Parts: sequence; structure tokens; C-alpha cells
Amino acid sequence: MTPSITQDAVNAALSSFLSAILPAGVTIVVGQVNRVASPEGDYCVMWPLRRPRLSTNVDTPVDSKFTGSISAGVLTVSAVDPVLNGPIGIGSVIFGVNVADGTTVVAPAGTGTGGVGTYNVSPPQTVASGTLSAGVIEVEQSTEVVMQVDVHGPASADNVQTISTLFRDGYAVDQMAAAGVTPLYADDPRQAPFTTAAAQFEDRWMVDLHMQIDPTVAVPQEFFDATALTVTDVDVAFPPQ
Repeated sequence: MTPSITQDAVNAALSSFLSAILPAGVTIVVGQVNRVASPEGDYCVMWPLRRPRLSTNVDTPVDSKFTGSISAGVLTVSAVDPVLNGPIGIGSVIFGVNVADGTTVVAPAGTGTGGVGTYNVSPPQTVASGTLSAGVIEVEQSTEVVMQVDVHGPASADNVQTISTLFRDGYAVDQMAAAGVTPLYADDPRQAPFTTAAAQFEDRWMVDLHMQIDPTVAVPQEFFDATALTVTDVDVAFPPQ
């Protein structure tokens, strides 16, 4: 189960923002990567620091009801309910009469892109055409993501000033909105000399950038769409004493 907003997505959003505001030629890399030499000149290194929780979870039921059949390891979806039409995709657990427990859509998905089409499933089985479902509970946790950016090079003081100024501006919000990342605030930049492998001092400024993400983790959930009610006369079933 992968969160809807991954660390790679946060890294990409922040990197795109930095690339848009810093001078041409400033290299941006992710820290904690082995066997990668430090760039030359002016560059930035992004370090994930922590992820404090901002709120309690929000659970949202999302049902997916469709007409489908399974032959060997292929699910064929021929029609999708117009209302209960949550997406079907890799990792979706399929529910239905005679469907084996734990039947899951696996990669490659097939021709389907969330609705009508074919999907590869495991384990292989044969299920006649009928009503199937792939419902989930989307569990959302609002999270603060703190990234430290080390700004190296001769222009590091000017570059970190640009970062701390524009990260607290609507410009940053607009730049990162498409990735589902919202800038919150930047701590005051601080200077910390950096010693290279050749025992040479290099200019370095550091700034902590605080962002909010609201990722969801989808948990398989089977729903019901009909109930059978039985009326019981309690005086008859449980006569008064």
C-alpha cells in the first residue's frame, strides 16, 4: 500500500521550485545517495528530516461496483456502475461471489485504466460474468514534511536568501500545488562551513523548509448494497415473565 503522495513526489516538487527561482547552472540533488560525487560550484542538497502528524485520520469510503468476469488470470470489466465508480487499478482487491479471497489486480494492469477493460489478477481462477466490486477506505493523514536544503557555493548566501523569501510567498504555493504539496514556512537560514574530502572549507548555508501534504493510503473494503430485514415480535420471542 503506497501513499498517494510519495517522498519522490515531494522531492520532485521542491526541486522544480528551486530550479525555477535559482540562477541557471545551480545543481539540485537529493542527499543520502551513495556513490555520488558532490557537484562543483553552486548547488543545493535536499535532506528529508521529519514528518510530524498534523491531524487525526480522515476515513473516506470509496466503492467500485461493476460487471465483470475472470478467465484464468484476466479480469474483464464490461460495465461500471454510474454512481459507485471508484477506480480499478494495480493493487485493487476484487470482491464478489465465487471470487477467491485476496484476488488482486497485478502489474501490468492490462487495457483497463480504471473502468471498462481488462486487468491482470492473481490468483488465476474462473468466475462467470456478474456483479463484482473493488471498494476501499481511503485513510488520509495530514502531515508536515520538513526538508533541510543545504545551499553550497560562492553564491550560497544570495541563493538561500532567494529560497527563504519566495518559499513564504504565494509564488511557491502556485508552483507546488499540482503535486499536492503546500509550503508552510521557512526557518531562518543559518551558515555552517562545509569541509570537503580535500580538507578545504566551502561556503554552505542551510534552511529548513516546512510543507504540508495530505496523502491517503487505500485499504481494501467490501461494501453491501442490499439488506434483508427480519421483523421479530419481541413479546413472542421473549415472553414477559
